[in-house]
Amino acid sequence: MGGVGTRKNKSTFTDKPILLDLGLVKLNLSKNMYPSPLDFASDVRLVFENAMLYNPKTDEVHGMAYQLLSYFEMLFRPIQAKLPTNQRVN
Repeated sequence: MGGVGTRKNKSTFTDKPILLDLGLVKLNLSKNMYPSPLDFASDVRLVFENAMLYNPKTDEVHGMAYQLLSYFEMLFRPIQAKLPTNQRVN
């Protein structure tokens, strides 16, 4: 599951191309490419958000991406709670 897009967030587009899948996230993590846990979380979210954006709601990929994003958020919440207040995302 991955996505290719030119996205800034869920609804606005930008000129920055994004080619990302969980394999690349894993590779970046293994190479210590993420300066903070929030940067890692941002990439994970982007993978699942792209999967939902580029697959219709009726497609099972969309549904699985939604479930995995929800599960990731549940697992990441305790990590985020331990970060300094200025590094938390609401």
